[in-house]
Amino acid sequence: MVPFSKVVMGAALSLSVVCLLLVLTFGYGRDQGIYAMVARITLDGGMPYRDAFDFKPPGIFLLFMGARALFGAAQWGIRVVEVAGLVAMSLCMVRLAERWWGDRRIGVMAAALTLLVHAQLDFWHTAQPESFGGMLTVFALLLVTPGADDGDRARVSTFRLIGAGVLFGFAGLLKPPLAGGGAVLAVALGWPSLMELPRALRARRVGAAVVGAVRPGAFIALGGVLPIAACVAWFAAQGALEDLHRVLFVFTPHYTALGWKGQSALVLGWYGVSQWLTNYSGPMALGLGCLVALHPERRERAGVALLGGIIAMHLAGVVMQAKFFPYHFGATWPLTGMLAGLGLWKAWTRAARWGWPAAAGLASVLVLFGFARSATKDVAEGALVRAARRAALFAAGARDQAALDALASVADVNAHANRTAASFLSENVAPERSVFVWGFEPVIYDLADRESASRYLYNVPQRAMWGREPAREALMAELSARPPAAIVVERHDVFPMVTGEVLDSRDALRGFPPLAELLDERYRLAATFEDLDVYLEDEAL
Repeated sequence: MVPFSKVVMGAALSLSVVCLLLVLTFGYGRDQGIYAMVARITLDGGMPYRDAFDFKPPGIFLLFMGARALFGAAQWGIRVVEVAGLVAMSLCMVRLAERWWGDRRIGVMAAALTLLVHAQLDFWHTAQPESFGGMLTVFALLLVTPGADDGDRARVSTFRLIGAGVLFGFAGLLKPPLAGGGAVLAVALGWPSLMELPRALRARRVGAAVVGAVRPGAFIALGGVLPIAACVAWFAAQGALEDLHRVLFVFTPHYTALGWKGQSALVLGWYGVSQWLTNYSGPMALGLGCLVALHPERRERAGVALLGGIIAMHLAGVVMQAKFFPYHFGATWPLTGMLAGLGLWKAWTRAARWGWPAAAGLASVLVLFGFARSATKDVAEGALVRAARRAALFAAGARDQAALDALASVADVNAHANRTAASFLSENVAPERSVFVWGFEPVIYDLADRESASRYLYNVPQRAMWGREPAREALMAELSARPPAAIVVERHDVFPMVTGEVLDSRDALRGFPPLAELLDERYRLAATFEDLDVYLEDEAL
């Protein structure tokens, strides 16, 4: 008879492989199209914010630049990088479980839970800053967690502390609150020495205790500063530091403030925690429940406390942003998976001692929880249906672009329309001419292989309720200096959580006379692809 543990491990490993293969089939969502264009422009000699507008921190552009440098413009390039990171993260989770809790099988289960949520988040909510920030957090934790054969386990080497700080610093370049995990780690590493202070006072050995308490935080902070300082130096050297400041410290706070209108910190905090706990993964919720019910043992508590502290830091960042998009929780799932994996493994080992009926019962409950809640949001079909469609495409071998585009379409985003509009631009606009998209689909530039006539790859700055007039003046100056051969106008792209208003791009033109007049006087409607109206220069002028 096959041991219970081997059955569980086989199921967990099989699930992990399937999830990783599914991620390889993901295309771009709207955000990934933005990151890709910023990466393209930067690789061509431009700079984020100054030459390619977006209001995300610069870390995600660096990752997309790396993927583009390695694999070219293909959308699967970033997915290869993402899957490589997920594999490395899963191996680290296995090693962490062995070091913290004495059993690598806990890590295998934790990785399977994490990869399941990641795959269920689908194309839109993956390859996001938080997706990679979670990986960096796990790498940092492994770096400062010595194994049983590493000598003095109470003292982590300076090199490891600085390395962990560098990883947390880069995570902060992806999303600033993720750097806070480094502070939690510093407290956890310095806590034993801090607790020794009363005894050290009596023994007159205060210096050693103070150094032990402060040293981890000092070196983690030093490492954390390094990638941030390098990024600032890069922008300063390229003359783009003022643009970085204007976008991240002037424009972005207004965007963040939209979610706080009429809300209190208590209400938003409750909502954020409840979303994390109950709205994305039934199996993870079950695992956390098992961990609470079965109580962490003494040797398990340090790892559990550290993970819980970093999760709390992440959730505080999600609440501060107050948008609660699914990908905002992305960095938290690997840490949650570790806790849930421990809880499920404790429940499984207890059930296994009771025999097959108890084990089968727990497995049935786990499956039921899996169907009760998944992380697939914002699409009409459920996770299983979409996974089956992707698996069929993967098994078929031949690339069915229409089917892939259907899987990459959601709400007002139609991947097929974007592709056909881009093909039209490729056929009707000379390669040396630029185009302009008045909407929120910068992926069209990349698909058409045409440059943008403006730094504004999408029109949120011109539509936002704050600071729109300077952005409109800057846009018109750029269009005047470099007239586009074509202008694409989008309809039905309404997102008040981003712009603060309920107008789409077409309607917003009524309140932007200079652009509307330019369109009427110099361009003619040439084609329409779903919600995209393509205007070409009027040759009669």
